[in-house]
Amino acid sequence: MTDASTEGPLGNAGWAAILKTGQLGQFALLCLGIWLHAADTLLVATAMPAAVLEIGGDRLVSWTLSLYLLGSIISAAAAALAATALGLRRAFVIAALIYTVGCAISALAPNMPVMLLGRFCQGVGGGLLVALTYVAIQRLFPKDMWPRLIALMSAIWGASAFCGPMIGGFFADLGLWRWGFWTFAIQALLLALLVPVFLRPTRGAVATAQRFPVWRLTLLSLAVISVATAGIYVKPAISLPLVAAGAVMFFLFLKRDGSRLSNRMFPTRAFDIRTPVGAGFIANLALGTAAMSFTVYGPFLLQRIHGMSALGAGYVIAAEAVAWSTTAMVFAGVNEAGERVVMKTGALLILLAVTLLGPAMAEGPVWAVVLLSIAQGAGFGMLWGFLIRRVVAAAPETERDSASSAMPTTQQIAFALGAALAGIVANMAGFAEGGAAESMKVVAIWVFVCFVPVAAFGAAATWRLARQSDVEAL
Repeated sequence: MTDASTEGPLGNAGWAAILKTGQLGQFALLCLGIWLHAADTLLVATAMPAAVLEIGGDRLVSWTLSLYLLGSIISAAAAALAATALGLRRAFVIAALIYTVGCAISALAPNMPVMLLGRFCQGVGGGLLVALTYVAIQRLFPKDMWPRLIALMSAIWGASAFCGPMIGGFFADLGLWRWGFWTFAIQALLLALLVPVFLRPTRGAVATAQRFPVWRLTLLSLAVISVATAGIYVKPAISLPLVAAGAVMFFLFLKRDGSRLSNRMFPTRAFDIRTPVGAGFIANLALGTAAMSFTVYGPFLLQRIHGMSALGAGYVIAAEAVAWSTTAMVFAGVNEAGERVVMKTGALLILLAVTLLGPAMAEGPVWAVVLLSIAQGAGFGMLWGFLIRRVVAAAPETERDSASSAMPTTQQIAFALGAALAGIVANMAGFAEGGAAESMKVVAIWVFVCFVPVAAFGAAATWRLARQSDVEAL
């Protein structure tokens, strides 16, 4: 999956004004950090089937994404504190070096457990790079330039959807999948070397009493890890208690966050479907969770069932990200009446894709999988920006900042939980045992059909939010 930003009306500063600042080079350097994080998921999704053939670990495939996203969530929460405590340049260097080390560990991994350590480090470094980039934009550039700079950052996400699979598929098809990781390690190391030279010093923000949410993030981490572990031990006596434990940990995380008077990660009643804010957060969590089977297992199933190359399978998956970015730009300017229609249509497209991807992946034709990939991405592109706008507008004024920052965090949580849950379903259906194309067809059916109710719940929450009157929701 990819992330689509939600820009408002463009600021007064034109594109030429950015050039006149003399800081375009600095911004290009910051975009390298965005690129490393954005291209990583599709690079790894494309290369992982080849990696598994060499180092094994079919049962742990979903962890390669779950742990990456978990590391990203944790580090993003620490970005502002790191920029204040260490200074922006030093924080960037540390983030780039952590990402470099993660890539090196993944490239050298003799087995899947070592690979997972590398993936977690990559997530920590990549998530920190992205979050620090947003901090840097606020400190380095005038406020009226922010919308255009953020639009340029969105273009990086779109470019990564094309280039990530190309890099991963190229090396995987040559039997050199490890070089995909080395390529990104070299880029991250280059970023660490260039930042002290080209990124000008900035005056740090005034330190506040804000504290890193250690206990809350620990509970969230335990929730994701519990669910992911259930995907390894798929016996009901083991996996069901682990899933239940994960649900309890997530509930405790929300309860502890809700009990705080300040430094909250989520707004009040963030998951109460009776409120516009709650409906928006539920839609975000449910639809993001339901969509992850395609990203995690799509490349494997396309190669094992339909005999596609790693590069070809990567581009089928990438079609979703390209459609997301394209439709987000196409529908960004619709009026309020059109907004409600676009939101409802987007949710239905996601539900349709999740419902039909199982049969299409199992029996083909491949062009149907491509169309459904586009439909799922288009659904998110139509929905995501308006979902954030309505949630933020419906939140109390004092909680709008937390609502704005919590929506992308919720999306990351959804992707991590979705990958973990998909691992449970896939391994219960026999994915870990490998086997011929016929056995993989069974996996293809179940790894999608089990998420249809989740997608339907998310679509219902979206429709509930879209039905809110302008007074209530806007």
